Amino acid sequence: SPPGLDILKNNLLLTMIDSLQAADAARRLQDICESGDELAIVACETASTVSDAFTNIDTFFLLFAGALVFLMQAGFAMLCAGSVRQKNVKNIMLKNLLDACGGAVGFWSVGFAFAYGEGNTFIGASEFFIMNYTSGYDYITFFFQWAFAATAATIVAGTVAERCKMAAYLCYSLALTGFVYPVVVRSIWASVGFLSAFNP
Repeated sequence: SPPGLDILKNNLLLTMIDSLQAADAARRLQDICESGDELAIVACETASTVSDAFTNIDTFFLLFAGALVFLMQAGFAMLCAGSVRQKNVKNIMLKNLLDACGGAVGFWSVGFAFAYGEGNTFIGASEFFIMNYTSGYDYITFFFQWAFAATAATIVAGTVAERCKMAAYLCYSLALTGFVYPVVVRSIWASVGFLSAFNP
């Protein structure tokens, strides 16, 4: 087998061992917390505070990283504006805005569910309209993934500049972020995808 595959297998094995050790540590911590000892209560409160801090740091990191990815929209907009005649600059800027808006609707309604919902190896079949998402971390995860979907949709804006009607472009944006991009994401990035290296 190729050397890269062996490294990937070793990393996956180490990740699984870490997960098992973390689960075992969590069970032991719960037993200690339920013992009623004063020191144990302080330790549990500290562990809870640290866990909340880590979640908040992860949330901020995803927000920051998602914002950086979304700034690629501005870069593509500037590229497109420089590639068209002056009379079409407003049109191409509106198309870039439609990518973000149409992409948000498509990815929010069905795209995220197709990419990350429970289902088979090809497409997800749950989490439509991100209904079961309630925490800030869940929403930030959606925002981060949507930033990538919207950026993928806007790449095409320059190729159809001055050649596409607004309604057709909006339909393209909805279709790409609602179906095409999520299926590709699920197949490669999701652990259950049929092309994923982590598919058991």
